[in-house]
Amino acid sequence: MTTDGTVEADTAAGAPEPTPEQLSSPRGAPLTSLSWTDVQTRVAEAGDFLLATTGPDGRPHVVPVLAVWLEGAVYFATFRHSRKARNVARNNGCVVTVPGHDVDLVLEGTAELVRNAARLREVADLFPAKYPWWSPFVRGGEFYDPGDTGLNDPRHVYGVEPARVFAFGKEAGFSATRWRF
Repeated sequence: MTTDGTVEADTAAGAPEPTPEQLSSPRGAPLTSLSWTDVQTRVAEAGDFLLATTGPDGRPHVVPVLAVWLEGAVYFATFRHSRKARNVARNNGCVVTVPGHDVDLVLEGTAELVRNAARLREVADLFPAKYPWWSPFVRGGEFYDPGDTGLNDPRHVYGVEPARVFAFGKEAGFSATRWRF
């Protein structure tokens, strides 16, 4: 991902798929049945996301977030002075978890602040289809809620391009797969 929050050309849709790997433990755990395309589809269609960040004292902070998938990255919005925004400002390493009925997905990466107006508009356009009750608009490199007529509560938008993705199957016992980028 570039510094303005756009995804580099070689990581966008047309890039070669990462190869699935078995995790080192537990021994003998089979791969999940998901392909990389399946993973991307599940993330794009998911409605539930959990974001894990680290506080200044090293303690984890996990919260649900509204998020969308666009060109190889998860994008979420948060108030600029929220705990997660403060945590990301100090340490942008984070984890986004996507729970599922048969497989849980875990995406490890770094959260990058998105300021590019065109990318922000693309991201904003995806939210109402997934969350019909929220249609953010872009102004000054941030998201605003339509009800915020005084422009008092801006939200930062972050993109997380995964460095590693894990799929943990729940069907008929344990299965696990890892993709590295």
